[in-house]
Amino acid sequence: MDRESWFGLGILLAVLVFQAWVTVRLRRTPIFDSPEKHAQTKLIWLVPVIGAAIVFAVLRSEEQQERRDPPGQSS
Repeated sequence: MDRESWFGLGILLAVLVFQAWVTVRLRRTPIFDSPEKHAQTKLIWLVPVIGAAIVFAVLRSEEQQERRDPPGQSS
């Protein structure tokens, strides 16, 4: 294999690892219910990279909001 092929393979592997990592984080979070997780998983895998980036950003934002305002506490 030449250098360009290895580079392309590395990029593809990085994308797959990122998408799998975001999927696992999404599935483990208690923030979203099952239908939301299902829809977001579809977004991750049907719109590669962009879908995973969007879900990752939303997940991070929701987790930060959850830490600032825990459930059961009023502001």
